[in-house]
Amino acid sequence: MKDESRLIFISRDQKKYKEIIVSRVKLFTYISIFLIAFLVTGKFGLDLLINFSHNSKIERLERTNMVLETRIQEMSSKIKNIGEKIDIVANMDDELRTLLGMEKISDDIRNVGIGGSNYEIDFTDEVSGFDQNFELGQQLMELSRFEREVKLEHSSYEDLYSTFYHKQDSIAFLPALRPILKGVVSSKFGMRTHPVLKVRRHHDGLDFSAPKGTPVYATADGVVRHAGRNGGYGNMVIINHKYGFETRYGHLNKFVVRPGQTVKRGDKIGEVGNTGLTTASHLHYEVKHNGKVVDPSIYYFDDKILNEQVVHN
Repeated sequence: MKDESRLIFISRDQKKYKEIIVSRVKLFTYISIFLIAFLVTGKFGLDLLINFSHNSKIERLERTNMVLETRIQEMSSKIKNIGEKIDIVANMDDELRTLLGMEKISDDIRNVGIGGSNYEIDFTDEVSGFDQNFELGQQLMELSRFEREVKLEHSSYEDLYSTFYHKQDSIAFLPALRPILKGVVSSKFGMRTHPVLKVRRHHDGLDFSAPKGTPVYATADGVVRHAGRNGGYGNMVIINHKYGFETRYGHLNKFVVRPGQTVKRGDKIGEVGNTGLTTASHLHYEVKHNGKVVDPSIYYFDDKILNEQVVHN
């Protein structure tokens, strides 16, 4: 009897009862089976719950990664666009410095810039799960470079503004206007084969191809030194400006100014023609500074709207 256990069930009114006799071995066996079944079922259910949670987290991370990849691609495109715009600003800075007689900012200084953050972070491990290898560290360094360049350009702008303020008088005498509003540059400054003589020689100015009769304008304030024939240049107007500048306009069909006359930038001085040693109607335009020929294109702004505004004001 010692190896038996009794289970007695009594009704609520205590009139009936039921007695179950179970051996202790069987009872232990039943309890063990129940516990094992409970543990196995619990373990299986817990694994399912963990796997479901894990898979949900992976799906969220995958969606997040896709969004991040898209945003990084957009950022890369914007960084490239910003870089191109900064290069344009840098070129304009160089042009303005040339016009104002200031030294250009050297490439070494542009590469270093002024102040800004310094990012030297390796994101290789962090982005190893992306479908593409996005160089986040490189992009941050590019942004840091842009930050320094913007500060440099801001500092340069202040210098340019200060110089411009103190040189307002000289600005009027810079040949900053395009000599004709319409027409294309058919021959640049530098060595070329002469179209008539067929020999290599230096071209001291720019040739603007344009229809006969196209108006020609003074590119800066000055005084007309010559208005008449000048050998192979045909009808030519020469204007003296302050600060060592001189401009020449050749092959004119006619001129409407006289020697000694004062002209302002944008005043009409003649019309395009094909007088002198030429094969077709065009304007030969030269700029001299302190007696030496220089490339006219570094002085004038090739902006149609700006040139029209100067001429029509």
